[in-house]
Amino acid sequence: MGGQIALSLALGGLKVSLWGRRATSLIEVQQRIETDLAYMIEVGLVSANPEEILDRIKTTEDLMEAVTNATFVLEAIVEDLSQKQQLLAQVEKHVSDTTILSSTTSALSATALQSALKHPERFAIAHYAQPGHLVRLVEVVPGKQTSEETTQFVIDLLQQCGKSPVPCPDIPGFLWARIQHAILREFVSLVGQGLVTPEVCDTVLKEGYAVRLPAMGCFEHADLAGLDLIDSEAARAVWADLSNVTSPADTMIGELKQSGQLGMRSGQGFYDWTVRDSEAFKRNRDEEIVRRMLIQAGGEVHPPQQN
Repeated sequence: MGGQIALSLALGGLKVSLWGRRATSLIEVQQRIETDLAYMIEVGLVSANPEEILDRIKTTEDLMEAVTNATFVLEAIVEDLSQKQQLLAQVEKHVSDTTILSSTTSALSATALQSALKHPERFAIAHYAQPGHLVRLVEVVPGKQTSEETTQFVIDLLQQCGKSPVPCPDIPGFLWARIQHAILREFVSLVGQGLVTPEVCDTVLKEGYAVRLPAMGCFEHADLAGLDLIDSEAARAVWADLSNVTSPADTMIGELKQSGQLGMRSGQGFYDWTVRDSEAFKRNRDEEIVRRMLIQAGGEVHPPQQN
């Protein structure tokens, strides 16, 4: 994720210092950045000289070197509150009094993270969604002590880089992950009851909602359908029947986890990834995201040529 964010910032014309603990990991991330940029150029998302973009990204194992003189520092380490707090506090010792600090966490509280800082008013979360160099949406989450100037700085910087920043409240899951969990909770419940399969649920999302959502959000749909229909007897029956389980451990997710079936990286989760090609899946995911980006940018998307 750090490499994807670095590329995103460099595409916005910013000079980036990418820090990593190990030289080997920095070499790997450099290679991924080059691959990702080449792909963006190939599909027409980027027309600039790749060497100019890559020259904006420097790598280092020296944290002090990475952050000294920086105007904006964003960490993308493991989702652990204590480790993030320690790193941010360490960074704060080496930056100026005007440097803005950030995190790309998807779950940890902005207020909790900034509590480890001497200047919490200069911190706000910038949550990038995977893949960070392609998805335009970035959630900007201020903590209780974040200044309005800091929040606006992060929003402006993201807009400069071609992103679509949205301010979000500092609540569990913010907005993106919160809705994602709500959908997953309901579908996991239905799969656990034996009513549907994971394949059916994913098809409903990809072939149904994903097609319509770019043109109409849930509140727009509610107004279109009519709020009297949304509050009808049939709708109330649906709401009453929705899952309200409070922990993933109490669902099929907990059962799969206990048996060591952790998903793609273990080879088995809801799907059998020893049969499905995980790299092809991620490649196809990126291609579909790019298709949508080209459409939004007013570009032409041509269907595959028939043999």
